[in-house]
Amino acid sequence: MEGRRGYLPIADYAVIGDTRTAALVARDGAIDWFCGPDFDGDPLFGRLLDQFRGGTFYVGPVPDPDRQTTARRVYEDYGPILTTTHASEAGGLKVTDFMNLPDSLEEAASFGRSVVRLFEATEGAADVEICIAPRCNYALSTPEFIRRGPGSWQFTQDGDIILIDSSIELEIEGSGRLNGRGTLATGERGYVTLTVTQGGHGHVGGMQAAQEALASTREAWRKRQSKTDFGDGPFSGALKRSLLALQLLIHAPTGAVIASPTMGLPEVIGGIRNYDYRYCWLRDAYFVLHAFLDQGLTDEADAFFRWLMAATRETAPELGTLYTVRGDSNVSISSLQTLEGYRRSAPVQLGNGAATQLQLDAYGSMIMAARAYVEAGGELHPGEGIRLANFADVVVSQWTRPDNGIWEMPNPRRHHTYSKAMCWGALDGVISLAENGVINADTRLWKAERAAIEALIREEAWNEEIGAFTGAIGEEWLDSSVLLMPRIGVIPADDPKMAATYTAIRERLGTGVHLRRYDAQEDGMPGVEGHFNVCGFWAADYLVRAGRLDDARTQIEGMLKATTDLGLMSEEHDPESGAQLGNFPQGLSHAGMIAAITAYRGAVKD
Repeated sequence: MEGRRGYLPIADYAVIGDTRTAALVARDGAIDWFCGPDFDGDPLFGRLLDQFRGGTFYVGPVPDPDRQTTARRVYEDYGPILTTTHASEAGGLKVTDFMNLPDSLEEAASFGRSVVRLFEATEGAADVEICIAPRCNYALSTPEFIRRGPGSWQFTQDGDIILIDSSIELEIEGSGRLNGRGTLATGERGYVTLTVTQGGHGHVGGMQAAQEALASTREAWRKRQSKTDFGDGPFSGALKRSLLALQLLIHAPTGAVIASPTMGLPEVIGGIRNYDYRYCWLRDAYFVLHAFLDQGLTDEADAFFRWLMAATRETAPELGTLYTVRGDSNVSISSLQTLEGYRRSAPVQLGNGAATQLQLDAYGSMIMAARAYVEAGGELHPGEGIRLANFADVVVSQWTRPDNGIWEMPNPRRHHTYSKAMCWGALDGVISLAENGVINADTRLWKAERAAIEALIREEAWNEEIGAFTGAIGEEWLDSSVLLMPRIGVIPADDPKMAATYTAIRERLGTGVHLRRYDAQEDGMPGVEGHFNVCGFWAADYLVRAGRLDDARTQIEGMLKATTDLGLMSEEHDPESGAQLGNFPQGLSHAGMIAAITAYRGAVKD
């Protein structure tokens, strides 16, 4: 199967995971992306980024050019357990894919990262092919397989032992590839598992163990989802699937939430915007934490907030832009020469250059997240209030500086309106915490600076000629992130200037319900990127706050049409082709979807 077909649309992929890492499963049955042992590890399967040498893990029908096969896929109700049914004139093959999910973090310590693939002939005889072609060190090398027994193999990667177990006999074919074929009678079942282990322990092996893993994983996800109650309100199905996508980005051992499980998926096909998103951005923290709190996932919210406070301790009193799941903000960047890139979009970037940028909006995201956490019943640990006050003092000293902004604009830095608004949100949040007795501090300076920021935005960010708040002070380009100013609280949604800004953004940055982040090529980079998914949901959030509920519903309905058949969204969308663009699935897109739907449901309920 390796190299047999080219690049599939990003929307053709589903995601499965165990809240430590994730795998992308193609509609045709190939796992083309899987990093181990954690999200930011070396990809064992990376055909997503190189069709020839990236590596893949295929389970599905034996390809036959004379026989047409259709595939239908669906997630189970309670979790990311994917069932794909391949149908042809000869019969049907059902493949169930999942990652084994331990019931608790204590259990997780002794578990490997297991991909479990069960298959069954549903009608007639089914010919099954298994191809396992792992790669190491970002496709620089192939592994050396060691046979462990019938259908059982192992190899090592970066000190980990990877165990493979299959009901169909596998043999080495070519370089670094295991292959096997078999024929199943109606109702006959089989399995193949792959587990990344430390020391060779905790793997799933044998049909009984695979079936038990399926049952226990169903129960573990059922318990997690039982904490939420979506009811029968509007968009409940989309809300449920979006929250599940966000849960799959949790790194349970630490509590971190990554931006996306992928790297290198392009924002412009054939262009250079091919970034690594397997990190945790502080700009996302407020939106992600709110999504968990709004939907009753208090354990996830608590773990994420604890991770935020622990990670930022290392850089306090200043904040980094992004952190690894282990809380390291020292992230370098390099270009991988071993991978051609998705649809030849190169170079593929390992790491992320945003780590060295200044993004002042991070202070607002951090402090506003803390405020939301406390207002939902969370408690600050000793010293955390002092650290939040110190973050606010940094805002006081730095909010007048230009920065790279939420969209990580290359230098020269600018006085981004959204960054100023989030600095206002940071001070407003810490003032609220102080006034409610959560932290002990003198708020007079914070209040004075908050007033100064608001005055600057109202007077200097407004461009009378354009009739809108612009993306940066004294400039003429527009930025969809300013639609969040009513949510932040700095300007009411019904303020005439805010209403005019919405109209201007819709006219200049919009294509139907979709919005660009900012004016095309304003960042000075080559290529015109797609429309940013979260911006469409921010527009819906604005409309709810402006009391335009019919328009908000239409906006949400239109945006949901851009999700995949499984309810997933990448970073960007091309309205002309309908293609998903950028890393997938994207946490900020789903957090924005949850925020807009939650705001709308709350408004119509009231």
